[in-house]
Amino acid sequence: MKNSFLIVTATLLVSVFFSCTKERVTAGSVNEVYEFQSVDSTWKLLTLREKIGQTMLMLPDRKKELDLGDGSLDVYFKRYPVTGYFMGWKLFTGVPEEERVDFVRSSVEEYQKASELPLLFQQDYESGVGLQGMTPFPKEMALGAANSPELAYKYGKSVALECRSLGINWVLHPVADLNMNPLNPIVNTRSVSDNPEKAVCLLSEQIKGLQDNSVAATIKHFPGDGVDYRDQHLMTTVNSLSEEMWKQYHGKVFAELIKKGVACIMPGHITLPFYQKERINGYLPPATLSHELLTGLLKKEMHFNGVVVSDAMTMAGFRGWYKNDLEGQVASFLAGVDILLWPSYEYMDTVEVRIQRGEIPMERLDDAVRRVWAMKERFGLLNKNRELIRPVSAEEKAEIREAAKEITERSITLVRDEDHKLPLSLEKDKKLLLVAVTPVAHKGNDRDFKRLQNLRDEFVKNGFEVDFRRNILYEDQGWQDNATEVYDKVIFLVARNTTHTPFGPLQLWDDEAQSVWAANSMDKSKVIVISLGSPYIGNEYFERVKTYINTYSNDASTHSALLRILLGQLPFKGKSPVNLEHKLFTF
Repeated sequence: MKNSFLIVTATLLVSVFFSCTKERVTAGSVNEVYEFQSVDSTWKLLTLREKIGQTMLMLPDRKKELDLGDGSLDVYFKRYPVTGYFMGWKLFTGVPEEERVDFVRSSVEEYQKASELPLLFQQDYESGVGLQGMTPFPKEMALGAANSPELAYKYGKSVALECRSLGINWVLHPVADLNMNPLNPIVNTRSVSDNPEKAVCLLSEQIKGLQDNSVAATIKHFPGDGVDYRDQHLMTTVNSLSEEMWKQYHGKVFAELIKKGVACIMPGHITLPFYQKERINGYLPPATLSHELLTGLLKKEMHFNGVVVSDAMTMAGFRGWYKNDLEGQVASFLAGVDILLWPSYEYMDTVEVRIQRGEIPMERLDDAVRRVWAMKERFGLLNKNRELIRPVSAEEKAEIREAAKEITERSITLVRDEDHKLPLSLEKDKKLLLVAVTPVAHKGNDRDFKRLQNLRDEFVKNGFEVDFRRNILYEDQGWQDNATEVYDKVIFLVARNTTHTPFGPLQLWDDEAQSVWAANSMDKSKVIVISLGSPYIGNEYFERVKTYINTYSNDASTHSALLRILLGQLPFKGKSPVNLEHKLFTF
Protein backbone atom coordinates (compact mmCIF):
# COMPACT_ATOMS: atom_id res chain seq x y z
CA MET A 1 0.00 0.00 0.00
CA LYS A 2 1.55 3.26 -1.10
CA ASN A 3 2.37 5.87 1.53
CA SER A 4 0.64 8.47 -0.67
CA PHE A 5 -2.63 6.57 -0.21
CA LEU A 6 -2.21 6.61 3.58
CA ILE A 7 -1.50 10.32 3.62
CA VAL A 8 -4.55 11.03 1.44
CA THR A 9 -6.62 8.77 3.66
CA ALA A 10 -5.46 10.49 6.84
CA THR A 11 -6.02 13.92 5.32
CA LEU A 12 -9.58 12.95 4.48
CA LEU A 13 -10.10 11.83 8.05
CA VAL A 14 -8.94 15.18 9.38
CA SER A 15 -11.69 16.86 7.39
CA VAL A 16 -14.43 14.69 8.85
CA PHE A 17 -15.53 15.73 12.33
CA PHE A 18 -17.43 13.32 14.52
CA SER A 19 -19.04 14.72 17.62
CA CYS A 20 -19.09 12.41 20.60
CA THR A 21 -22.37 13.22 22.25
CA LYS A 22 -21.79 14.24 25.86
CA GLU A 23 -24.73 12.36 27.27
CA ARG A 24 -22.81 11.26 30.30
CA VAL A 25 -19.79 12.53 32.17
CA THR A 26 -18.39 10.22 34.81
CA ALA A 27 -16.15 11.21 37.68
CA GLY A 28 -12.53 11.08 36.64
CA SER A 29 -13.33 10.40 33.00
CA VAL A 30 -12.80 13.79 31.39
CA ASN A 31 -9.84 15.87 32.56
CA GLU A 32 -8.47 13.86 35.46
CA VAL A 33 -5.23 11.96 34.89
CA TYR A 34 -5.34 8.56 36.57
CA GLU A 35 -2.35 7.18 38.43
CA PHE A 36 -2.47 4.11 40.65
CA GLN A 37 0.23 3.82 43.27
CA SER A 38 0.71 0.34 44.68
CA VAL A 39 0.59 0.13 48.46
CA ASP A 40 1.19 -3.60 48.88
CA SER A 41 4.86 -4.52 48.55
CA THR A 42 4.64 -8.21 49.45
CA TRP A 43 5.72 -9.03 45.89
CA LYS A 44 9.25 -8.31 47.12
CA LEU A 45 9.00 -11.42 49.32
CA LEU A 46 8.24 -13.76 46.42
CA THR A 47 10.82 -16.37 45.46
CA LEU A 48 12.65 -15.98 42.15
CA ARG A 49 10.41 -18.57 40.46
CA GLU A 50 7.29 -16.97 41.90
CA LYS A 51 8.41 -13.64 40.46
CA ILE A 52 9.07 -15.15 37.04
CA GLY A 53 5.67 -16.86 37.23
CA GLN A 54 4.02 -13.44 37.56
CA THR A 55 5.11 -12.77 33.97
CA MET A 56 3.49 -15.94 32.56
CA LEU A 57 -0.17 -16.26 31.53
CA MET A 58 -0.89 -19.73 30.21
CA LEU A 59 -3.38 -21.68 28.16
CA PRO A 60 -5.14 -24.28 30.33
CA ASP A 61 -3.81 -27.76 29.69
CA ARG A 62 -4.72 -30.10 32.54
CA LYS A 63 -2.76 -33.04 31.19
CA LYS A 64 0.41 -30.93 30.93
CA GLU A 65 -0.19 -29.36 34.33
CA LEU A 66 -0.61 -32.72 36.04
CA ASP A 67 2.45 -34.09 34.25
CA LEU A 68 4.50 -31.16 35.56
CA GLY A 69 3.04 -31.66 39.06
CA ASP A 70 3.43 -35.46 39.29
CA GLY A 71 -0.36 -35.81 39.15
CA SER A 72 -1.07 -32.96 41.60
CA LEU A 73 -2.27 -29.46 40.74
CA ASP A 74 -0.89 -28.22 44.08
CA VAL A 75 2.57 -29.55 43.23
CA TYR A 76 2.36 -28.07 39.75
CA PHE A 77 1.76 -24.59 41.19
CA LYS A 78 4.67 -24.98 43.60
CA ARG A 79 6.95 -25.78 40.68
CA TYR A 80 5.39 -23.39 38.17
CA PRO A 81 3.63 -20.58 40.06
CA VAL A 82 2.20 -18.86 36.97
CA THR A 83 0.18 -15.65 37.15
CA GLY A 84 -2.99 -16.98 35.53
CA TYR A 85 -4.81 -18.42 32.51
CA PHE A 86 -6.49 -17.44 29.27
CA MET A 87 -9.87 -19.14 29.69
CA GLY A 88 -10.54 -19.68 26.01
CA TRP A 89 -10.85 -22.45 23.45
CA LYS A 90 -8.14 -24.71 24.90
CA LEU A 91 -10.13 -25.01 28.13
CA PHE A 92 -13.17 -26.41 26.33
CA THR A 93 -11.69 -29.43 24.57
CA GLY A 94 -14.36 -32.11 24.81
CA VAL A 95 -16.75 -29.92 26.84
CA PRO A 96 -20.25 -29.48 25.31
CA GLU A 97 -21.40 -25.90 24.76
CA GLU A 98 -24.21 -26.13 27.28
CA GLU A 99 -21.73 -27.13 30.03
CA ARG A 100 -19.07 -24.49 29.39
CA VAL A 101 -20.29 -21.78 31.75
CA ASP A 102 -20.21 -24.15 34.72
CA PHE A 103 -16.91 -25.58 33.52
CA VAL A 104 -15.26 -22.13 33.50
CA ARG A 105 -16.47 -21.47 37.04
CA SER A 106 -15.32 -24.82 38.39
CA SER A 107 -11.94 -24.44 36.64
CA VAL A 108 -11.44 -20.97 38.15
CA GLU A 109 -12.21 -22.31 41.61
CA GLU A 110 -9.99 -25.35 41.15
CA TYR A 111 -7.01 -23.35 39.91
CA GLN A 112 -7.28 -20.72 42.61
CA LYS A 113 -7.64 -23.29 45.36
CA ALA A 114 -4.43 -24.99 44.24
CA SER A 115 -2.44 -21.75 43.88
CA GLU A 116 -1.02 -19.96 46.92
CA LEU A 117 -0.85 -16.71 44.93
CA PRO A 118 -3.83 -14.79 43.48
CA LEU A 119 -4.51 -15.68 39.84
CA LEU A 120 -5.58 -13.66 36.84
CA PHE A 121 -8.26 -15.21 34.65
CA GLN A 122 -8.39 -13.64 31.24
CA GLN A 123 -10.39 -13.72 27.99
CA ASP A 124 -10.90 -11.52 24.92
CA TYR A 125 -14.71 -11.19 25.06
CA GLU A 126 -14.64 -8.33 22.53
CA SER A 127 -18.35 -8.76 21.76
CA GLY A 128 -19.54 -9.84 25.17
CA VAL A 129 -19.07 -13.16 26.91
CA GLY A 130 -19.49 -15.64 24.09
CA LEU A 131 -20.99 -18.52 26.06
CA GLN A 132 -24.49 -19.95 26.27
CA GLY A 133 -26.67 -18.02 28.68
CA MET A 134 -24.54 -14.89 28.45
CA THR A 135 -25.49 -11.72 26.57
CA PRO A 136 -24.04 -11.18 23.08
CA PHE A 137 -23.06 -7.62 22.22
CA PRO A 138 -22.52 -6.19 18.73
CA LYS A 139 -19.06 -5.47 17.36
CA GLU A 140 -17.14 -2.53 18.75
CA MET A 141 -17.93 -0.45 15.65
CA ALA A 142 -21.59 -0.52 16.65
CA LEU A 143 -20.62 1.61 19.65
CA GLY A 144 -19.10 4.10 17.26
CA ALA A 145 -22.28 4.18 15.19
CA ALA A 146 -24.48 4.59 18.28
CA ASN A 147 -22.09 7.38 19.40
CA SER A 148 -23.15 7.43 23.04
CA PRO A 149 -20.69 7.66 25.96
CA GLU A 150 -23.48 6.44 28.23
CA LEU A 151 -23.95 3.29 26.19
CA ALA A 152 -20.18 2.80 26.00
CA TYR A 153 -20.05 2.77 29.80
CA LYS A 154 -22.96 0.33 29.94
CA TYR A 155 -21.19 -1.89 27.42
CA GLY A 156 -18.13 -2.07 29.66
CA LYS A 157 -20.13 -2.55 32.85
CA SER A 158 -22.31 -5.26 31.31
CA VAL A 159 -19.35 -7.29 30.06
CA ALA A 160 -17.61 -6.86 33.41
CA LEU A 161 -20.59 -8.14 35.39
CA GLU A 162 -20.94 -11.24 33.23
CA CYS A 163 -17.17 -11.80 33.37
CA ARG A 164 -17.23 -11.63 37.16
CA SER A 165 -20.03 -14.20 37.20
CA LEU A 166 -17.53 -16.63 35.66
CA GLY A 167 -14.50 -15.59 37.69
CA ILE A 168 -12.89 -13.70 34.79
CA ASN A 169 -11.08 -10.60 36.05
CA TRP A 170 -9.21 -9.37 32.97
CA VAL A 171 -10.29 -8.81 29.36
CA LEU A 172 -8.19 -8.19 26.27
CA HIS A 173 -10.27 -5.33 24.92
CA PRO A 174 -11.20 -2.74 23.81
CA VAL A 175 -9.46 -2.46 20.45
CA ALA A 176 -7.99 1.05 20.31
CA ASP A 177 -6.81 0.82 16.70
CA LEU A 178 -8.14 3.21 14.07
CA ASN A 179 -9.59 2.34 10.66
CA MET A 180 -7.14 4.41 8.62
CA ASN A 181 -6.96 1.80 5.85
CA PRO A 182 -10.34 0.35 4.79
CA LEU A 183 -8.53 -2.71 3.43
CA ASN A 184 -7.04 -3.68 6.80
CA PRO A 185 -8.37 -7.18 7.61
CA ILE A 186 -7.76 -7.06 11.38
CA VAL A 187 -9.26 -3.81 12.65
CA ASN A 188 -12.44 -3.01 10.70
CA THR A 189 -15.56 -3.70 12.84
CA ARG A 190 -13.40 -4.37 15.92
CA SER A 191 -12.65 -0.63 16.09
CA VAL A 192 -15.06 2.12 17.12
CA SER A 193 -14.00 4.56 14.41
CA ASP A 194 -11.32 6.09 12.23
CA ASN A 195 -11.49 9.31 14.26
CA PRO A 196 -9.17 9.66 17.30
CA GLU A 197 -11.40 12.08 19.25
CA LYS A 198 -14.39 9.79 18.89
CA ALA A 199 -12.30 6.78 19.88
CA VAL A 200 -10.98 8.45 23.03
CA CYS A 201 -14.44 9.68 24.04
CA LEU A 202 -16.14 6.28 23.71
CA LEU A 203 -13.30 3.96 24.72
CA SER A 204 -12.55 5.88 27.91
CA GLU A 205 -16.14 5.28 29.03
CA GLN A 206 -16.08 1.62 28.03
CA ILE A 207 -12.84 1.14 29.97
CA LYS A 208 -14.33 2.90 32.98
CA GLY A 209 -17.38 0.63 32.83
CA LEU A 210 -15.12 -2.42 32.92
CA GLN A 211 -12.72 -1.20 35.58
CA ASP A 212 -15.36 0.34 37.88
CA ASN A 213 -16.67 -3.21 38.10
CA SER A 214 -13.36 -4.88 38.95
CA VAL A 215 -12.32 -6.16 35.54
CA ALA A 216 -9.00 -4.96 34.12
CA ALA A 217 -9.23 -3.55 30.59
CA THR A 218 -6.60 -3.81 27.85
CA ILE A 219 -6.17 -1.50 24.87
CA LYS A 220 -4.55 -2.92 21.78
CA HIS A 221 -2.50 -3.08 19.51
CA PHE A 222 0.27 -0.58 20.33
CA PRO A 223 1.64 1.33 18.38
CA GLY A 224 -1.60 0.99 16.42
CA ASP A 225 -3.01 -1.33 13.77
CA GLY A 226 -5.24 -0.25 10.90
CA VAL A 227 -2.69 1.45 8.63
CA ASP A 228 -1.23 -1.61 6.89
CA TYR A 229 -3.48 -3.68 4.63
CA ARG A 230 -1.92 -6.93 5.89
CA ASP A 231 -2.51 -9.21 8.89
CA GLN A 232 -0.03 -9.44 11.77
CA HIS A 233 -1.12 -13.03 12.37
CA LEU A 234 0.54 -13.88 9.06
CA MET A 235 3.55 -11.54 9.08
CA THR A 236 5.03 -8.56 10.90
CA THR A 237 3.11 -5.51 9.69
CA VAL A 238 3.84 -1.79 9.78
CA ASN A 239 2.34 1.45 11.05
CA SER A 240 3.91 3.68 8.40
CA LEU A 241 2.62 7.04 9.63
CA SER A 242 5.00 9.94 10.08
CA GLU A 243 5.75 11.13 13.60
CA GLU A 244 3.34 14.03 13.21
CA MET A 245 0.55 11.84 11.85
CA TRP A 246 1.09 9.11 14.45
CA LYS A 247 0.84 11.62 17.30
CA GLN A 248 -2.38 12.96 15.79
CA TYR A 249 -3.98 9.52 15.41
CA HIS A 250 -2.86 6.33 17.19
CA GLY A 251 -0.46 8.11 19.51
CA LYS A 252 -3.23 10.44 20.66
CA VAL A 253 -5.61 7.57 21.42
CA PHE A 254 -3.07 5.58 23.43
CA ALA A 255 -1.78 8.66 25.28
CA GLU A 256 -5.24 9.82 26.30
CA LEU A 257 -6.37 6.37 27.43
CA ILE A 258 -3.20 6.02 29.51
CA LYS A 259 -4.19 9.26 31.25
CA LYS A 260 -7.68 7.84 31.87
CA GLY A 261 -6.20 4.90 33.78
CA VAL A 262 -6.38 1.88 31.48
CA ALA A 263 -4.80 -1.05 33.32
CA CYS A 264 -3.08 -2.83 30.44
CA ILE A 265 -1.73 -2.27 26.96
CA MET A 266 -1.13 -5.00 24.40
CA PRO A 267 1.54 -4.31 21.78
CA GLY A 268 1.05 -5.76 18.34
CA HIS A 269 3.47 -7.52 16.05
CA ILE A 270 3.74 -4.15 14.29
CA THR A 271 6.66 -1.84 13.51
CA LEU A 272 6.77 1.97 13.76
CA PRO A 273 9.51 3.04 11.35
CA PHE A 274 9.58 6.75 12.20
CA TYR A 275 10.66 5.89 15.77
CA GLN A 276 12.69 2.71 15.45
CA LYS A 277 16.39 2.47 14.66
CA GLU A 278 17.40 -0.89 16.14
CA ARG A 279 17.16 -3.85 13.77
CA ILE A 280 17.25 -7.65 13.97
CA ASN A 281 18.99 -9.25 10.99
CA GLY A 282 18.46 -6.07 9.03
CA TYR A 283 14.74 -5.65 9.74
CA LEU A 284 12.81 -3.48 12.21
CA PRO A 285 11.34 -5.83 14.85
CA PRO A 286 7.67 -5.74 15.90
CA ALA A 287 6.67 -3.82 19.01
CA THR A 288 6.49 -7.09 20.96
CA LEU A 289 10.27 -7.43 20.47
CA SER A 290 11.24 -3.75 20.47
CA HIS A 291 12.92 -2.25 23.54
CA GLU A 292 12.71 1.12 21.79
CA LEU A 293 8.92 0.99 21.47
CA LEU A 294 7.96 -0.71 24.74
CA THR A 295 10.51 0.64 27.21
CA GLY A 296 11.62 3.80 25.43
CA LEU A 297 8.39 5.12 23.93
CA LEU A 298 5.54 3.50 25.88
CA LYS A 299 6.94 3.27 29.40
CA LYS A 300 9.35 6.21 29.54
CA GLU A 301 8.09 8.83 27.10
CA MET A 302 4.37 8.10 27.43
CA HIS A 303 4.64 7.32 31.16
CA PHE A 304 2.62 4.12 31.06
CA ASN A 305 2.87 2.55 34.51
CA GLY A 306 0.48 -0.32 33.98
CA VAL A 307 0.97 -3.84 32.60
CA VAL A 308 2.26 -4.53 29.11
CA VAL A 309 0.86 -7.86 27.94
CA SER A 310 2.08 -9.48 24.74
CA ASP A 311 -0.20 -10.52 21.92
CA ALA A 312 -0.28 -14.26 21.25
CA MET A 313 3.23 -15.58 20.71
CA THR A 314 1.93 -18.16 18.27
CA MET A 315 1.40 -15.49 15.59
CA ALA A 316 3.76 -15.37 12.61
CA GLY A 317 4.36 -11.65 13.12
CA PHE A 318 6.19 -12.60 16.32
CA ARG A 319 7.78 -15.92 15.46
CA GLY A 320 10.90 -16.57 13.42
CA TRP A 321 12.84 -13.51 14.57
CA TYR A 322 15.07 -15.70 16.76
CA LYS A 323 16.44 -19.19 16.33
CA ASN A 324 13.57 -20.67 18.33
CA ASP A 325 10.38 -19.60 20.10
CA LEU A 326 11.98 -19.72 23.56
CA GLU A 327 14.60 -17.12 22.62
CA GLY A 328 11.85 -14.94 21.18
CA GLN A 329 9.92 -15.16 24.46
CA VAL A 330 12.97 -14.12 26.50
CA ALA A 331 13.68 -11.27 24.07
CA SER A 332 10.09 -10.04 24.39
CA PHE A 333 10.39 -9.94 28.18
CA LEU A 334 13.67 -8.04 27.93
CA ALA A 335 12.08 -5.58 25.48
CA GLY A 336 9.49 -4.58 28.10
CA VAL A 337 6.62 -7.08 28.02
CA ASP A 338 5.48 -7.66 31.62
CA ILE A 339 3.16 -10.63 31.01
CA LEU A 340 3.77 -13.05 28.16
CA LEU A 341 0.68 -14.54 26.58
CA TRP A 342 1.06 -18.32 26.32
CA PRO A 343 4.83 -18.78 26.76
CA SER A 344 6.40 -22.21 27.16
CA TYR A 345 7.11 -23.60 30.62
CA GLU A 346 10.77 -23.74 29.58
CA TYR A 347 10.67 -19.94 29.68
CA MET A 348 10.49 -20.01 33.50
CA ASP A 349 13.43 -22.37 33.83
CA THR A 350 15.49 -20.41 31.30
CA VAL A 351 14.86 -16.97 32.83
CA GLU A 352 15.66 -18.37 36.29
CA VAL A 353 19.04 -19.67 35.17
CA ARG A 354 19.91 -16.51 33.23
CA ILE A 355 19.06 -14.25 36.15
CA GLN A 356 21.21 -16.40 38.43
CA ARG A 357 24.06 -16.08 35.92
CA GLY A 358 23.59 -12.30 35.72
CA GLU A 359 22.59 -12.43 32.05
CA ILE A 360 19.16 -10.89 32.75
CA PRO A 361 19.03 -7.91 35.14
CA MET A 362 16.92 -8.45 38.24
CA GLU A 363 15.65 -4.89 37.78
CA ARG A 364 13.75 -5.93 34.63
CA LEU A 365 11.98 -8.74 36.49
CA ASP A 366 11.20 -6.55 39.50
CA ASP A 367 9.73 -3.85 37.26
CA ALA A 368 7.42 -6.39 35.62
CA VAL A 369 6.35 -7.98 38.90
CA ARG A 370 5.70 -4.61 40.53
CA ARG A 371 3.37 -3.71 37.67
CA VAL A 372 1.53 -7.05 37.75
CA TRP A 373 1.19 -6.98 41.53
CA ALA A 374 -0.14 -3.40 41.45
CA MET A 375 -2.79 -4.49 38.95
CA LYS A 376 -3.79 -7.40 41.18
CA GLU A 377 -4.02 -5.04 44.12
CA ARG A 378 -6.01 -2.47 42.17
CA PHE A 379 -8.67 -5.00 41.18
CA GLY A 380 -8.96 -6.63 44.60
CA LEU A 381 -7.09 -9.87 43.93
CA LEU A 382 -4.87 -9.46 46.99
CA ASN A 383 -7.91 -9.45 49.25
CA LYS A 384 -8.11 -13.00 50.59
CA ASN A 385 -11.81 -12.56 51.38
CA ARG A 386 -12.68 -11.44 47.88
CA GLU A 387 -15.63 -12.90 46.02
CA LEU A 388 -14.00 -15.13 43.42
CA ILE A 389 -17.23 -15.55 41.46
CA ARG A 390 -19.84 -12.81 41.72
CA PRO A 391 -23.35 -13.86 40.58
CA VAL A 392 -25.35 -11.51 38.36
CA SER A 393 -28.68 -10.52 39.86
CA ALA A 394 -31.93 -10.77 37.88
CA GLU A 395 -32.13 -6.97 37.83
CA GLU A 396 -28.57 -6.67 36.50
CA LYS A 397 -29.24 -9.33 33.88
CA ALA A 398 -32.22 -7.34 32.62
CA GLU A 399 -30.11 -4.18 32.48
CA ILE A 400 -27.40 -6.01 30.53
CA ARG A 401 -29.89 -7.31 27.97
CA GLU A 402 -31.40 -3.84 27.62
CA ALA A 403 -27.94 -2.29 27.09
CA ALA A 404 -27.11 -4.77 24.31
CA LYS A 405 -30.51 -4.17 22.69
CA GLU A 406 -30.20 -0.39 22.83
CA ILE A 407 -26.67 -0.34 21.39
CA THR A 408 -27.75 -2.60 18.54
CA GLU A 409 -30.87 -0.61 17.72
CA ARG A 410 -29.05 2.72 17.82
CA SER A 411 -26.15 1.53 15.67
CA ILE A 412 -27.82 0.28 12.47
CA THR A 413 -26.99 2.84 9.79
CA LEU A 414 -28.88 3.77 6.64
CA VAL A 415 -26.09 4.83 4.29
CA ARG A 416 -28.47 5.63 1.43
CA ASP A 417 -32.03 5.03 0.23
CA GLU A 418 -32.07 7.18 -2.88
CA ASP A 419 -35.26 5.78 -4.40
CA HIS A 420 -37.16 5.35 -1.12
CA LYS A 421 -37.58 1.58 -1.02
CA LEU A 422 -37.89 1.67 2.75
CA PRO A 423 -39.75 0.83 4.84
CA LEU A 424 -40.66 -2.59 3.50
CA SER A 425 -44.26 -3.75 3.67
CA LEU A 426 -46.22 -6.91 2.95
CA GLU A 427 -48.36 -4.95 0.50
CA LYS A 428 -45.56 -4.02 -1.90
CA ASP A 429 -42.68 -6.34 -0.90
CA LYS A 430 -44.36 -9.67 -0.17
CA LYS A 431 -42.05 -11.92 -2.19
CA LEU A 432 -38.34 -11.69 -1.37
CA LEU A 433 -35.15 -13.29 -2.55
CA LEU A 434 -32.52 -13.21 0.19
CA VAL A 435 -28.98 -13.85 -1.06
CA ALA A 436 -26.51 -14.75 1.68
CA VAL A 437 -23.16 -13.49 0.40
CA THR A 438 -20.82 -15.45 2.65
CA PRO A 439 -17.44 -17.14 2.24
CA VAL A 440 -16.63 -20.79 2.66
CA ALA A 441 -13.71 -21.11 5.06
CA HIS A 442 -11.76 -23.88 6.72
CA LYS A 443 -11.80 -21.79 9.90
CA GLY A 444 -15.29 -20.62 10.81
CA ASN A 445 -16.82 -22.86 8.15
CA ASP A 446 -20.49 -21.96 7.59
CA ARG A 447 -20.90 -19.84 10.72
CA ASP A 448 -22.04 -16.65 8.98
CA PHE A 449 -24.29 -18.51 6.55
CA LYS A 450 -25.99 -20.40 9.39
CA ARG A 451 -26.52 -17.17 11.28
CA LEU A 452 -28.20 -15.60 8.25
CA GLN A 453 -30.70 -18.44 8.24
CA ASN A 454 -31.99 -16.88 11.45
CA LEU A 455 -32.60 -13.61 9.59
CA ARG A 456 -34.51 -15.52 6.91
CA ASP A 457 -36.68 -17.01 9.66
CA GLU A 458 -37.36 -13.51 11.02
CA PHE A 459 -38.69 -12.41 7.62
CA VAL A 460 -40.88 -15.53 7.37
CA LYS A 461 -42.30 -14.97 10.87
CA ASN A 462 -43.36 -11.51 9.74
CA GLY A 463 -45.37 -12.89 6.82
CA PHE A 464 -42.98 -12.53 3.89
CA GLU A 465 -42.62 -15.20 1.22
CA VAL A 466 -38.88 -15.86 1.18
CA ASP A 467 -36.54 -17.73 -1.12
CA PHE A 468 -33.11 -18.02 0.46
CA ARG A 469 -29.90 -18.99 -1.26
CA ARG A 470 -26.18 -18.83 -0.68
CA ASN A 471 -24.50 -16.62 -3.27
CA ILE A 472 -25.43 -16.36 -6.94
CA LEU A 473 -22.95 -18.25 -9.07
CA TYR A 474 -23.58 -16.01 -12.03
CA GLU A 475 -21.12 -17.66 -14.39
CA ASP A 476 -21.06 -21.26 -13.19
CA GLN A 477 -24.83 -21.75 -12.90
CA GLY A 478 -25.95 -19.78 -15.94
CA TRP A 479 -27.86 -17.31 -13.77
CA GLN A 480 -30.57 -15.40 -15.60
CA ASP A 481 -31.33 -11.74 -14.91
CA ASN A 482 -35.04 -12.26 -14.25
CA ALA A 483 -34.89 -12.24 -10.47
CA THR A 484 -36.22 -8.70 -10.29
CA GLU A 485 -39.21 -9.78 -12.38
CA VAL A 486 -39.99 -12.73 -10.13
CA TYR A 487 -39.44 -11.05 -6.75
CA ASP A 488 -40.63 -7.81 -5.23
CA LYS A 489 -37.19 -7.21 -3.71
CA VAL A 490 -33.81 -8.92 -3.95
CA ILE A 491 -31.83 -8.37 -0.75
CA PHE A 492 -28.12 -9.16 -0.72
CA LEU A 493 -26.94 -9.93 2.84
CA VAL A 494 -23.16 -9.53 2.83
CA ALA A 495 -21.54 -11.11 5.89
CA ARG A 496 -17.84 -10.44 5.39
CA ASN A 497 -16.68 -10.08 8.97
CA THR A 498 -13.30 -9.74 10.57
CA THR A 499 -11.25 -11.75 11.17
CA HIS A 500 -10.01 -15.03 9.70
CA THR A 501 -13.21 -16.47 8.31
CA PRO A 502 -11.52 -17.01 5.94
CA PHE A 503 -7.90 -16.00 6.50
CA GLY A 504 -6.72 -13.26 4.19
CA PRO A 505 -8.04 -9.93 2.86
CA LEU A 506 -11.59 -8.73 3.46
CA GLN A 507 -12.40 -8.41 -0.21
CA LEU A 508 -15.07 -10.59 -1.82
CA TRP A 509 -13.73 -13.64 -3.61
CA ASP A 510 -14.94 -16.51 -5.77
CA ASP A 511 -18.63 -17.24 -5.07
CA GLU A 512 -19.04 -13.94 -3.22
CA ALA A 513 -17.55 -12.05 -6.15
CA GLN A 514 -20.03 -13.70 -8.52
CA SER A 515 -22.83 -12.43 -6.28
CA VAL A 516 -21.47 -8.91 -6.81
CA TRP A 517 -21.63 -9.56 -10.55
CA ALA A 518 -25.28 -10.52 -10.17
CA ALA A 519 -26.26 -7.53 -8.03
CA ASN A 520 -24.66 -5.04 -10.38
CA SER A 521 -26.35 -6.66 -13.39
CA MET A 522 -29.87 -6.36 -11.95
CA ASP A 523 -32.48 -3.64 -12.12
CA LYS A 524 -31.47 -1.49 -9.15
CA SER A 525 -35.05 -0.52 -8.36
CA LYS A 526 -35.51 -3.95 -6.77
CA VAL A 527 -32.08 -4.42 -5.12
CA ILE A 528 -31.15 -3.74 -1.49
CA VAL A 529 -27.68 -4.47 -0.07
CA ILE A 530 -27.12 -4.92 3.65
CA SER A 531 -23.62 -5.38 5.07
CA LEU A 532 -23.53 -7.30 8.33
CA GLY A 533 -19.79 -6.77 8.64
CA SER A 534 -17.35 -4.41 6.96
CA PRO A 535 -18.89 -0.94 6.51
CA TYR A 536 -16.87 -0.34 3.35
CA ILE A 537 -18.51 -3.09 1.27
CA GLY A 538 -21.25 -0.83 -0.11
CA ASN A 539 -19.02 1.73 -1.74
CA GLU A 540 -16.39 -0.82 -2.70
CA TYR A 541 -18.69 -3.17 -4.62
CA PHE A 542 -22.21 -1.74 -4.80
CA GLU A 543 -21.89 1.98 -5.42
CA ARG A 544 -24.75 1.96 -8.00
CA VAL A 545 -27.13 0.18 -5.59
CA LYS A 546 -29.47 2.88 -4.35
CA THR A 547 -30.42 1.33 -0.99
CA TYR A 548 -27.58 0.27 1.29
CA ILE A 549 -27.42 -0.42 5.05
CA ASN A 550 -24.58 -1.15 7.52
CA THR A 551 -25.25 -3.21 10.66
CA TYR A 552 -21.61 -4.06 11.68
CA SER A 553 -22.59 -7.43 13.21
CA ASN A 554 -24.20 -10.71 12.13
CA ASP A 555 -26.07 -12.12 15.12
CA ALA A 556 -29.62 -12.77 16.27
CA SER A 557 -30.06 -9.51 18.17
CA THR A 558 -28.85 -7.52 15.16
CA HIS A 559 -31.26 -9.43 12.92
CA SER A 560 -34.18 -8.67 15.20
CA ALA A 561 -33.38 -4.95 15.36
CA LEU A 562 -32.71 -4.79 11.62
CA LEU A 563 -36.08 -6.28 10.72
CA ARG A 564 -38.00 -3.89 12.95
CA ILE A 565 -36.14 -0.98 11.36
CA LEU A 566 -36.75 -2.30 7.82
CA LEU A 567 -40.47 -2.52 8.60
CA GLY A 568 -40.56 1.04 9.92
CA GLN A 569 -41.23 0.00 13.50
CA LEU A 570 -38.01 1.70 14.63
CA PRO A 571 -36.11 4.60 13.02
CA PHE A 572 -32.56 4.43 11.70
CA LYS A 573 -30.41 6.10 14.36
CA GLY A 574 -26.87 5.01 13.53
CA LYS A 575 -24.35 7.43 12.02
CA SER A 576 -21.39 6.04 10.13
CA PRO A 577 -18.39 5.98 12.51
CA VAL A 578 -15.97 5.86 9.57
CA ASN A 579 -15.47 7.93 6.46
CA LEU A 580 -17.18 6.15 3.56
CA GLU A 581 -16.07 8.61 0.91
CA HIS A 582 -12.77 6.86 0.13
CA LYS A 583 -12.38 5.84 -3.48
CA LEU A 584 -10.56 2.58 -2.89
CA PHE A 585 -9.90 2.04 -6.57
CA THR A 586 -8.07 5.33 -7.22
CA PHE A 587 -4.91 7.05 -5.98
